[in-house]
Amino acid sequence: MRRGLGAVAALTLALVTALIAQGGGDPASALRHVYLIPVAALALAFGRLGGTLGAGATLVLYASVVLPALERSGLTPETMEGLVTFALVGGVGALGGTLTTRARRQRARYETILTVQRALADVTPLEAALRSVRAVLLDRLRAADVGLVVRDGEREVVVGAERVVAGSVAARVLAGGPSVFVPDTGSGRRPRRVFATPLVVAGQPIGVLAVERVGELGDEERAALEALGAHVAVALENARLTSRARRFADELEARVATATRHLEELDRAKSAFVAVASHELRTPLTALRGFSEILAARSLAPDEVRRMAGIMGAEAARLGRIVSDLLDLSRLERGLEPTLHRVPVAVEGALTATADLFRGGAVDTIVVDCAPALPPADADPDALERILANVVGNAVKYSPPDSEVRLRARRAGAMIEIEVTDHGAGIAGAALARIFEPYYRAPDVGAVRGTGLGLAVVKALVEAHGGSIRIESTLHVGTRVTFSLPAVP
Repeated sequence: MRRGLGAVAALTLALVTALIAQGGGDPASALRHVYLIPVAALALAFGRLGGTLGAGATLVLYASVVLPALERSGLTPETMEGLVTFALVGGVGALGGTLTTRARRQRARYETILTVQRALADVTPLEAALRSVRAVLLDRLRAADVGLVVRDGEREVVVGAERVVAGSVAARVLAGGPSVFVPDTGSGRRPRRVFATPLVVAGQPIGVLAVERVGELGDEERAALEALGAHVAVALENARLTSRARRFADELEARVATATRHLEELDRAKSAFVAVASHELRTPLTALRGFSEILAARSLAPDEVRRMAGIMGAEAARLGRIVSDLLDLSRLERGLEPTLHRVPVAVEGALTATADLFRGGAVDTIVVDCAPALPPADADPDALERILANVVGNAVKYSPPDSEVRLRARRAGAMIEIEVTDHGAGIAGAALARIFEPYYRAPDVGAVRGTGLGLAVVKALVEAHGGSIRIESTLHVGTRVTFSLPAVP
């Protein structure tokens, strides 16, 4: 199509010149204005080169009319108009061609930027994004080679080369230097020019764009590459932010799903807890009511009365522990810490009292092992009693009859460390991770009763003292609960 336009423009110029000559060779002929049409068409179609060639051809053809008239008559109004036409045609050809060339180059830059943005639209990994950008730039810039370096945290992602060589053009620009132009790398017969420009976002260099081309790489093209580098940097940053937003959305979705599952499990656990707690509360109440009715209705021997009173006292204490756990858990769910009245407490005495409380039950052998000269604990006596009752009670409940439960106490810096070890069924790993959650009871506990509140309250009481608690357990081997409390200085 362009070749046809060139031929038509040449014929038009020749025809106009012939018509002017046939009409008497008047340099002021109105036909001279027709010269502007093919010159403008060539400038729009072929840019600077087309406009210059069209204007040159017109000047050569029209000179055959103007110059003879100028020799014959000198500077007359007609010849002056001819000279003005010279200037007008030359200006239209040169200016129109230059503007067309610039417009095309600007369009090519915008198309390159758009292609880069499209290449980054669906690419998440940075390495893949840079490879896509490099492929686009190789095609659009008609370059011999393109290299890209982008910082990603502490690492540098490089495409187009294995690494950034220390002291190289890319290394200097990446270190915060300005754009660098190398007129000839000396690696071929024809000059191979290299231009490296920084990729800058918010005033901070994030990478380098390096372009190598065989042939010319003028000032205008280098300025265009700098502008392109700025756009590429913004596109890469937008892609990185989009990728981060996608990851954030995925993480948020996963967290919401996890939280939803946790709430569903908690709701199921609370429903199960209501049933268990109702049973746990009804059992001591039933015992208290039954024995109280017997005592009120019958005359019994003193020994039998003492026996029933002992049972009623134990059931009342059990009921009190359940109510205390419920009240403590209610405070914890409101974000309140347990109320403590801390005084020096003899640890060995507390361990011995707890051991005596549980002896004669399912486990006969409960051993207390305290280090000599153990200082008292800075603790709330009631809280320590509840901690030990829960932990030792669990050890006794889940241990076989002929096994041993051992209570040990040792000094550990400014803390007193207490261990309760049993040789029971143990706790599975999945359950161990949730053992301190309120309402949670480990599966496969069999017929062993419990509300699922004890260890949650124990953890809160220990941490309220400034201590810590951990549980180590192996299935079919046993469990060790270790907690620490501050010692009296």
